[in-house]
Amino acid sequence: MKKIIISGCILSCLFFLATISQAKSKVVKTYAFGFAASFNDSIIHFTDIQELDSTWLDDKDFLESRENYSYQLRDYLADLGMEHRTCIICYSSKLKKTKKKFTKMMDSYSKNGKYDIRLIKEDEFKFKCVEPSETEVYDKNTTITKKKDKKEKKEKKKKGKKIRG
Repeated sequence: MKKIIISGCILSCLFFLATISQAKSKVVKTYAFGFAASFNDSIIHFTDIQELDSTWLDDKDFLESRENYSYQLRDYLADLGMEHRTCIICYSSKLKKTKKKFTKMMDSYSKNGKYDIRLIKEDEFKFKCVEPSETEVYDKNTTITKKKDKKEKKEKKKKGKKIRG
């Protein structure tokens, strides 16, 4: 009977943590562009800056499931016969910041003339909004729990030292 009560408490705590961390994520409009490069050639791809109306940002304004956005660009380029590209997504909830980052990256790759820069228009490729998966929420919860445990251990050590000394 005791084991059932303890396991029920643990499950309810995990559920509570999952809801708290999910609540910290927010759905917002962001502006993003993609960048793709390869170590095998000098071709660099930039997508247009796109408005994404329902992206998920966590409590530190990191884009949830951002690797899935990169995979979308990678798969698009692979379909065009340009495989093995390293793709990233640059984003911000403010258009001005996104434009500044786009300009900075574009300038850094175009000033030497070593790279073949190709622009991908929005009518050719468009990012699709991605919802974070349950696994990401679970991973975030375990990370939060581990950080709390570590912090509690440090505090106990400090209190133990103060009592002894």
